[in-house]
Amino acid sequence: MLPGETGNKSIYLSGPQKLIITVVSGLLFLAVTMLAVMQEMYIIWLVPPALLLLLLAVSSLDIFFLILVFFVPLSVQLRFIVHEPPADIFLPTELMTFIIMFIMLYRMVDGREYKRSFLKNPVSLLIIIMIAWMAVSSLASSLFLVSVKYLIARIWFVLAFYFLALELFSRPAFLKRVLTAYIMGMAPVVIYNIIRLSSSGLFNQMAAHSSVRPFFNDHTSFGAALAFLIPVIIWFVYTTKPGLKKLLYLLALLLFTAGIIFSYSRAAWISLFIAGGFGLLMLAGIPWRFSIPSFLLVLLVVIFMWPSIIQKMNTIDQTSSGNMSEHLQSVANITSDDSNLERINRWKSALRMTAERPLSGWGPGTYQFRYAPYQYSYDKTSISTNFGTGGNAHSEFLGALVETGVPGAAIFILLVVFAVGAGLQAWDTIRDRERRYLALALLCGLLSYVIHGALNNFLDTDKIASLFWMYIAALVVLGKQVDRQWQ
Repeated sequence: MLPGETGNKSIYLSGPQKLIITVVSGLLFLAVTMLAVMQEMYIIWLVPPALLLLLLAVSSLDIFFLILVFFVPLSVQLRFIVHEPPADIFLPTELMTFIIMFIMLYRMVDGREYKRSFLKNPVSLLIIIMIAWMAVSSLASSLFLVSVKYLIARIWFVLAFYFLALELFSRPAFLKRVLTAYIMGMAPVVIYNIIRLSSSGLFNQMAAHSSVRPFFNDHTSFGAALAFLIPVIIWFVYTTKPGLKKLLYLLALLLFTAGIIFSYSRAAWISLFIAGGFGLLMLAGIPWRFSIPSFLLVLLVVIFMWPSIIQKMNTIDQTSSGNMSEHLQSVANITSDDSNLERINRWKSALRMTAERPLSGWGPGTYQFRYAPYQYSYDKTSISTNFGTGGNAHSEFLGALVETGVPGAAIFILLVVFAVGAGLQAWDTIRDRERRYLALALLCGLLSYVIHGALNNFLDTDKIASLFWMYIAALVVLGKQVDRQWQ
């Protein structure tokens, strides 16, 4: 090389060189694919779409994010495609969030790429602390590999749907597009569920449990997603000018209302009813400083009168039913409804496990593999399993408690409080009518899951984790954009 030459020419390839590299790469991939297929490792077929997704993510991250949000409700677990897969992930969304994780980690390390101010608000700091404590809990986990996998999944959900969303939502119009993208992806799933229920002729909880597969694992997570979305759809209907778009949003509202009714998810019905009542109080001009303490007072009264309530519940024998009113009445049945009794069984098991490992917990994602020995015979139901293969703790709060200990549960509760506080701050400070009502719609959607989270936990799935973290990010951003023009 001559003095003064930079050597940059070496990175450019001639036409024949490109052809040779393309042919050799194609033959190599074909050979690897054939070997993988012979070994029944069909996961190799994910490599080409993964490379295409990576190219799109690097070239246009905002468009990539919109596509991701659209496909979240349409994603399918690999186990519904491949028998006994090596890793049961949601496709294509978890592949896409995995790509975002690496891009975001690079951008955060390079201070020029990601604004440090996004990391300094209280909600962001609590999320970072939550991840850090989950990492500590994983090191002390009873199942280390399970916890590491769970931790990585939580990290990529948070990086994609909170930290990236926090940046993208600073462009106000983009938030509308993201919410619309999820609604558009969810609509075919709702239609699919109603068609399956009607074709079977069975409109009841048992049929609804599996009719939404393969898109959702069961009817409860499906109902939780609809409860998240309905307040936002109402906002779209209210704020959209008369025309085709308003008509489409109105049809979506009718469709999603039918969807949540036929989800037969009692937790979704109750959580949406309570969150909607809170929203109406806010719209009526009753300050949240009065309504929230009133709600907490009612809660304390319920706790104080709990023995009497239990005695009353013991006289109720209505079990889950296809009849809407009977199905709703079964919420209070803790004597013969297996769904309710099994949930109580899981809660008691979680508390017994916590008493044994209160500080670090059993490790993220481990409850479902460890709770079986902590079931007492008199708590078991006809749907209990001796091997503990029936799922999680059925509570976001108890799940955090048993898996990450008392500190982990406290951090999660603080995170929820500060996230709701961000929504209340946005409601108090925003003067623009359209944006203020959006903050309320997002807050009601988030509250519906906070309430739902007392009875179920779905933050380990892309369907609910995406909405949970995006709603929090949107509320944080809206609260900071008090004086900005809404577009």
